[in-house]
Amino acid sequence: MTRALAVGVFSLALATSVLMSSANAENYVQFNDEHLDYGRTLWLETCEACHGYGIAGAPIPMKPREWRERVIKPEAELYDHAINGFFGPGDTMMPARGGNDALSDDEVRAAVDYMVALAKFYIEQERN
Repeated sequence: MTRALAVGVFSLALATSVLMSSANAENYVQFNDEHLDYGRTLWLETCEACHGYGIAGAPIPMKPREWRERVIKPEAELYDHAINGFFGPGDTMMPARGGNDALSDDEVRAAVDYMVALAKFYIEQERN
C-alpha cells in the first residue's frame, strides 16, 4: 500500500469510526489521577476512533499482545510518533496529532500517557 493510499484509507476509516466513537466512554478504564483523566478525555475525543477499533493498524490498548513491545519504548519515542506522525511496519499509519491539528504537544502527551496506562492495565490483567 502506498502512503497516499494509506492516508486515504485512514481518512475514510476515521470518518466512519467517529460516528461509532465516544458513545463507548464507559468501556474505558478511569484512573484516579487528574492527568490521566484529562488524557482520557482527549483520547476519547481524538484517539479512540482508531485505537478503539484498530483502524489503519492502530494498536488497541485493550489487547496486551499489541502493546507489550510499545509500553517498554522510551516515552520520547511514543510522544514523537503521536505528535509528528509515523509510518510503521506493515503499512500501519499514525497521523500527526491523531489527525487533530488543534491539539497541543502537551495534550497529545496526555492522551499518550492515558493510552499507555490503559495498555499497562490490560497487560497486568492478563498476568493475573
